[in-house]
Amino acid sequence: MVLRHPRPKLVLSLTPLIDVVFILLIFFMLASQFVDWRQIELTPQAQLSSEVSDEQTSALRLLNDGSFLVNGQVYEKLSAAIHALKTEGHNTTIFLEPEGEVEIQHVVDVIEGLNGAGLHKVQLSEAEEQAFQ
Repeated sequence: MVLRHPRPKLVLSLTPLIDVVFILLIFFMLASQFVDWRQIELTPQAQLSSEVSDEQTSALRLLNDGSFLVNGQVYEKLSAAIHALKTEGHNTTIFLEPEGEVEIQHVVDVIEGLNGAGLHKVQLSEAEEQAFQ
C-alpha cells in the first residue's frame, strides 16, 4: 500500500495583480488628455455690453426653414450670409438669433462656421419678436 503525501495547496497572491492594475490606472490617467477640444467661443454678455457701444453690430437670424436673415436680406447658404457679414467689417459683433424651431446642432454649426471665417465676436441672443411675447 502506497501512501501519498498530500500536496500543499497552491495559494495565489492577489497583490501582484493589484499592483499591475494600479500601475495601469496611473498610466492611463497620465496618458489621457482632459482638454475640451470641441468648445465654442462665445463672448460673455457682461464683456460684450462694454464692447458693443464702440463697435458695429449685425444681426444674423436663423430661420426655421434653414435660411439666414442678415440685416433684412435672406440668404439660403451660410457662406453667403458670412460673406454679407464680412462686408460690414471684421470688428463686427454678431447677434445670433435663432427662431423657435431651429435645432441646437444647426446653431452650433453656424457658430463654428462664423468662428472658422474669422468672426469671433458672436453673441447668442433671443429673436426680437420672441423677446416681447
